[in-house]
Amino acid sequence: MTVFILQNQHEQFLDRSLEWINNCEINQLFKTPHRDIALNQLMELNAKDIQLRAKIISCELDKSGNPQIPTE
Repeated sequence: MTVFILQNQHEQFLDRSLEWINNCEINQLFKTPHRDIALNQLMELNAKDIQLRAKIISCELDKSGNPQIPTE
């Protein structure tokens, strides 16, 4: 199964409390199986912070149901 997470220009990830975090537990990340929900969340965050440069990342889930973040 594929899920979508958000990452900003500082390589921080969005967590469930909608805060940008450098190092957090992988199970605490904001994730959704729907790309449109991730896009809506990104639009809301951009409305609050016009300097934000974030992207949606597509991830596969591991056996535990946590996103496997691709390394670039």
